[in-house]
Amino acid sequence: MRATLDEMKRRARDTGIFLDFDGTLSEIVHIPSEARPVAGAAQVLQDLAQSYPVVTIVSGRSAHELLEWLGPELDIWGVHGAQRVRDGEVVLSRLVAPFADLMRQVRDEAQDAVAALDLPGVIVEDKEVIIGLHFRAAEDPEEASVKLDRLAGTLAERHGLLRAGGRLAYELRPPLSLSKKTVVLEVAQEAGLRGALFAGDDRVDLPGFDALDELDQRGLATLRVGVLSDEAPEELVERSDVTVEGPAGMLDLLRSLL
Repeated sequence: MRATLDEMKRRARDTGIFLDFDGTLSEIVHIPSEARPVAGAAQVLQDLAQSYPVVTIVSGRSAHELLEWLGPELDIWGVHGAQRVRDGEVVLSRLVAPFADLMRQVRDEAQDAVAALDLPGVIVEDKEVIIGLHFRAAEDPEEASVKLDRLAGTLAERHGLLRAGGRLAYELRPPLSLSKKTVVLEVAQEAGLRGALFAGDDRVDLPGFDALDELDQRGLATLRVGVLSDEAPEELVERSDVTVEGPAGMLDLLRSLL
């Protein structure tokens, strides 16, 4: 059942709030390590956690960073569900842990290959069990995209990995089902939720909307929030029940739920 913001607020006792980070709670930046939550976001999230049984951050970003920036009061899932914060510590999921050594090898190979390709501005991001090849800050993004696409394909085939694409980046992942949909469904079941809101801004957030579609079929009240930017994919906008302008608009929406 599709719900309104007012209905979400009335259902606070058994409703979960699920949020992406980059582009949703943080402005998009050229260098991933420079991202930070927009001013006031951490406090608003902590306030929401006093009224809602679940306030979950589910992001492709490392859970170590999210824990540092947002605090241990929230339910934090990093690297698309490969990491979760428990008792203030980041732990790997039992499915992902066996691939840690392999992904360190892939990281080293990716770093050596990118250095050899001579692509100024390209960043190899080590997210413990996912390797990101970012070209947002590349001097020639088109050239970087072509060469990194080829490199990602080579490494994926060599090591039996999965490929994924986000905003101006390619990712290499273990051959497992890691997605925001899986996290949302697991937490909703774990907490016995009767309502769920998911907010995101990018193509990789669409699985979060997919999760709400499934919860909707089970009779839960659901609300899909699209965070708009110049890079927001058309499908995300079309599938959103509510849209807001950037992280500042998202923060205003979250305040309205208090």
